[in-house]
Order: sequence, then structure tokens, then C-alpha cells
Amino acid sequence: MAFEGVSARRRRALATAEAASRHPHRDRIGTARGPRRAERFRLPSGHVEETAAWIASVQRADGEIPWSPGGKMDPWDHVHAAMGLAVAGRFEEAKAAFRFLAANQYPDGGFACERREGRVVNSSRESNHAAYLATGLWHLHQAKPDPDFLAETWPVLESAIEFVLRLQEPSGAISWAVDPEGRVWRAPLVTGSSSIHGSLVCATRIAERLDHDRPAWRSARRRLALVLRHERHVFHDTDLPEPPGRHSMDWYYPVLGGAVRGDLGRAHLLDPAHVGTFMEEGVGCRCVKDHPWFTVAETCELVLALDATGLRSRAREVFSWMAQLRHPDGGYWTGATHPEREIYPDGEQTAWTAATVLLAADTLGAGSPTSSFFRDLAGEDPAEEAPDSPSFRAPESN
Repeated sequence: MAFEGVSARRRRALATAEAASRHPHRDRIGTARGPRRAERFRLPSGHVEETAAWIASVQRADGEIPWSPGGKMDPWDHVHAAMGLAVAGRFEEAKAAFRFLAANQYPDGGFACERREGRVVNSSRESNHAAYLATGLWHLHQAKPDPDFLAETWPVLESAIEFVLRLQEPSGAISWAVDPEGRVWRAPLVTGSSSIHGSLVCATRIAERLDHDRPAWRSARRRLALVLRHERHVFHDTDLPEPPGRHSMDWYYPVLGGAVRGDLGRAHLLDPAHVGTFMEEGVGCRCVKDHPWFTVAETCELVLALDATGLRSRAREVFSWMAQLRHPDGGYWTGATHPEREIYPDGEQTAWTAATVLLAADTLGAGSPTSSFFRDLAGEDPAEEAPDSPSFRAPESN
């Protein structure tokens, strides 16, 4: 099949993590520091506006938001960047991003997984990409309620969610992608399916807001939640290039996406094996377990997951470590190696990295219309199973 790797961020990780352990880099961020005071989690005055302006500077005139100027674009990170714009009150730029997707949707409801300079370079369509449109639209509506915009984008959203549901397997998990010829790779991803769970929560809420009854969407979300909580072995029985568990996203995304919450979610995030594998105090969260590359986006996503389970003091502490990776222009370096503290990839800043910082800051700041957004992704039945429940199978951490 014409699939190229597992996902945009995983493809980048597979290529760059290998190099991170081999090549020296000139840019450094100084020596590693210990944990900062937990109460120092708020971004300094002006930082939100400066970072949002940096994201907006990356956006093309047609609304597309690539990773960086002249760089690649994938739909998930495009939506994520739009959510960062919405947090900062740049609603028109966010709407332009969603209208770009509406103008470039495929007849089957999906979106090309990679574009560059306004041109499609990979027409495979990934399920989590299509689903994330719902997350972005509902987030924008929470930031600034606009039923007319929801109605405008409803046909696009409905088509995208129906594309995703056609990829749901009997197990309840969601297959990863459709290739350019329309053939399905029937292999679910832990991270992708976890993200889709949160997106189905958002899609259902949009439908309800517009008085559309979509019982099939609710049923699909419940089936997906069950497999993420109780049947995680499904994600191991695939022909993917690598088993789940190498990337830190496979650790925290079942919590972030809302499927695993309550006592079970807290126990999962605090599990010593996973913490020891992926976390470094005062530094952040690794992208992959076998390389010393600590990334801003993964760290801030972990912050959102910690906050969603009530571990807010820890979330604030971890978030405070990201200040040292901010660039004076408002962007954020993708990550750095440790203990060398060398910027890696060399010179890379991405719109979705900056957006994740803004989303984490908004969540921890509390009081905004969107500060509880990720906490609310559990849907109507957050898991409260005991941490030692024999039905819960977490991926191996080593």
C-alpha cells in the first residue's frame, strides 16, 4: 500500500530521534534545571499574544497552517494550530483554517494527510485527522459561541465523522488510514484511537447543539471507550511497523482523549514504569522511550492529561519547565536533547508546538471559556475502575 509511516508526528519522530543520538548541534538552551516552583505556571504578560501572532505568521493566505513557513501541513496539526489561535482570540484566523479544510475535503470525507506549498504530496487519509475537525470546531464554539459557523461547517463535519465510523473495527478500535486508492489499512493506533474518542465526544455535542440526533456516533464512542479501557491488546495484534508503547503519546493519550479518567487515569499517569521511562524532572517528557529527546508538545499534552485527572499541581510544575524552550519571537523549539540541552531538530519551531503551549496555559490558567475543554472530553461515562482492574491492559513501557 502507499502508506508512508504511521502518522505525521510519528514519522518525524522516527527520523529525528535516531539522528538526535548521533549528531552534535550548535544551539543550546543552557544547563538542565531542577523543577521550578509549581505556582509559576502562567505565561508572562504578552506571551500569549506573541505566540499566537507567531502561529498566525505561519498561516497561508488560503487558511492553511503548515508546521512552519514553507513546510509540510497535515490536517491534525493544522486543526491543533487553529485551536491555539482561538485561545488567543484570533477567531477569524481560526475560522479560515476550518474553511480551508472544508474546501479541500475528499469525497469520502477524509483529508489528504500531507500537503506542501498548497499541493497534495500524500493523498492517504487518516482517521484521526478527519475526526479532529470536530475537536477544533467544538473548541472554537466554546471559545466564542457561533451557531451559524457550526451550521456552516456541519456538512463537512458530518462527512468526516462518517468517514471515521466506516473505519471502526468489530473490536471497537478505529483503523488507521485509507491509502490513495481507497484501500484500508486495518491497523488501529492507540494514540489515534484515543484522539478519536475525544473527537467523537465533540462531534456528538455539535450535533446536539444543532438539533441533529446521531445515535450511531454515541454508540461508536462507547465501543471505542471500552476497547481503550479494557481491550488494549487489540492494538498489539496489528501489522504496524512497531508495537505500541515506544512513543510517550501511547502512554498519556488514552487519558487525554477522555477514555480513561478517574482513579484509573491517575494511576496510569503516575505508574512508576511509565514515569521512569518517559519523564525527566526539570526537563520534560520524552518523545520516544529509546532516545533522550524531550519535546514541548508531548510535555504540554501530558500536562493536559495530568490536569484532566485532577493532578493539577503536578501539571503546573511540569508546564513550568517549558519556559526555557521559548524563542524570543514567540515560537517554541520542538525539543531538546538531555543532558546535552541541545535544540533538536536543529532550528525547528512548529505551529502545533506553539499551539500546544497555549492550550496548556489556557487550561492551567482557569476561568476562560475553554479552560475545562480537555477535562470535559470524558463524555458521559468517565472510567472509575480500580487501578488494579484485571481488564485494564496498559502498553508495555520497556
